[in-house]
Amino acid sequence: MKRATILAISFVFFLAACNETLERIADKDSFTEESETKDDISGTDDSETAGDSDGENEDVDDERPERPDNGNENDGEEDGWGGEDEEDPENNERPDRDGDRPDRDNEEDEENENDEDIPIDRDGDGVIDEEDGCPEDPDKAEPGICGCGIAESELDTDKDTIPDCIDNCPLDANKDQTDSDGNGQGDACDDDIDGDGVKNVEDNCPNIANPKEGASIFSSGRQPDLDSDGIGDACDEDLDGDGVKNNEDNCPNDTNPLQEDADGDGVGDLCDICPDDAGKTISEGICGCGVAETDNDGDGVPNCVDNCQEIYNVSQLDTDGDGIGDACDENPYVKDENDSGDSADSDDDSGDSGDDYGDDDEVPDNGDSDNEDFEDSGDTEISDDSCYSRDGSCINLI
Repeated sequence: MKRATILAISFVFFLAACNETLERIADKDSFTEESETKDDISGTDDSETAGDSDGENEDVDDERPERPDNGNENDGEEDGWGGEDEEDPENNERPDRDGDRPDRDNEEDEENENDEDIPIDRDGDGVIDEEDGCPEDPDKAEPGICGCGIAESELDTDKDTIPDCIDNCPLDANKDQTDSDGNGQGDACDDDIDGDGVKNVEDNCPNIANPKEGASIFSSGRQPDLDSDGIGDACDEDLDGDGVKNNEDNCPNDTNPLQEDADGDGVGDLCDICPDDAGKTISEGICGCGVAETDNDGDGVPNCVDNCQEIYNVSQLDTDGDGIGDACDENPYVKDENDSGDSADSDDDSGDSGDDYGDDDEVPDNGDSDNEDFEDSGDTEISDDSCYSRDGSCINLI
C-alpha cells in the first residue's frame, strides 16, 4: 500500500515537471515568432546589417563596458572616455537603422494603388462595372427593352405592340401611351385622367384639372360651373350661358345676350364700372367716372385733387390750409383772404381773443394816418400796413 502511494505521488510530480517544461518551450517559440515578426516589419536585421558593412564584428558584444567612476564628473578624457562626441573604439560606428528602414507610407500608397487597379463587379455577373450596362443587375449586362432590374420579356398581353414590361396599361390597348396627369398610368386605364381628385365619371371636366372648391366638414365642395350647365368652367366655351362664346363675349362672366356697350370701350355695360366713360372700365379711379386722371406735373397726383397742378409736389403740403400747396402758394403761411372762408368771421375771431386789445382800446381807423388814440399802453403800431400787435407780429385787420 505504501509503495503504491509513493508511486502515485512520484507520477504526479513527473507530470508537473513535464507540464512546466512544455510551457517553457511554448513561451520560447512565441518569443522567437514575435522577434521575427518585428524584424520583418522594420526591415532590419542587426546581424545582417553588421555583416554587410565590413564583413567583420560578427561576434561583437553589444553590451558597452560600464563607465568607470573615478569621481570626475566632467573630465571624460582621464577615465578613458572621449565624451559625447568621441566614438566607441571597440564597436566602431553603428549602422543607421532608421536610414535602412523602408518607407512604410510608400508601401501603404502602393497597396492603395493596387486596390484601385482591382476591377469592381458589384452584381457578380462576371462583367466589370465599367463595361456593365446594368452594374447592379446580375441577369443583365445591357438594359434591353425592359430596362435594368426587370426581366426581359416580349410578352404583349393587350397586343398594342408595347411589351408589358414598359406598357403603362398592359391590359388595355393604348399604343400612344398617353398619360395626361403624368402619374405613370395611361389614360386608357386611369380612373382620374386629369389627376384633380375627381373620378372621370363625376368630373365635369374629365380632361382638364379642376378640383372641387368650398369643401368643408358639411360638404365635399363642388367643381366651378358658373351657368350650372354641367360643364365645368375650366372647359366651358360659354361660361355665362348667354349664347356668346367667351372669346367674343364683352361680359364673359355676366349673362348679356344683347352685348350693350354705350361708350364703345369693348366692355359691356353690364360689367362696365363707368358705362359712359370709355377711359374707365374696371375702376372709377381717383377722380371718378367722367373725369380724366390727368396729371400735368407728373407727381402721381391727378389734377382733380392736386393742390399744385403745374408744380411737382408729391407731399401736397398746405401749411395755411387754403387749398393751395406750399410749393405754389405765394404766402404759404398766411391764408389768402380771397380763398374760401369769411374774412369778417376771421376779424371777429381775432377781436374776440382779447390778446391784442385792452377793454378800452378802440380798433384804429385804417383811413386815419395819425392814429393818435394808440399812444398809450406801450403798444407797437405799424401805421400804413393795417397791422397791429403788442409783440411786434402783424395781425391783418382788413
